[in-house]
Amino acid sequence: MLPRLELMGALLSARLSSNILKALKLDIPCFFWTDSKITCFGVQGQPKKFKPLMKNQIQKLTSPSFWNHCPEIQNPADIVSRGVKFSRLLNDISWLQGAEWLRLPPDFWPESKNEDSPNSSDLEYRKSDIVQHECIIEGQQESF
Repeated sequence: MLPRLELMGALLSARLSSNILKALKLDIPCFFWTDSKITCFGVQGQPKKFKPLMKNQIQKLTSPSFWNHCPEIQNPADIVSRGVKFSRLLNDISWLQGAEWLRLPPDFWPESKNEDSPNSSDLEYRKSDIVQHECIIEGQQESF
């Protein structure tokens, strides 16, 4: 369930950035950051293997090369989503302005490594790409 929510967040980001660029008539690159390796892999991966959500919407609205993985510890959005005392929000405004490295040239951004794909059980593939295996054990037929 969590990977689906992360993908929905990515879709929301793609739609929002697209609408803002159109409304302001801007032609600038937009970079996207996620601390979800599954989302990053899905957006940058092979779209034909993933559900239409990935293929038809996120990749049409954004360039896969502009999606990056942000280490969870450096994700300022997590400060608010995990609950924090108000006094900390007053003193630490990184959750509003983003990580300090975002104001630096891309050479100083965290490196998005092309790691191995996440566990296949965490990914939501299109049904046509899932192979069903049958096994007969002592006279009982099982599908998995």
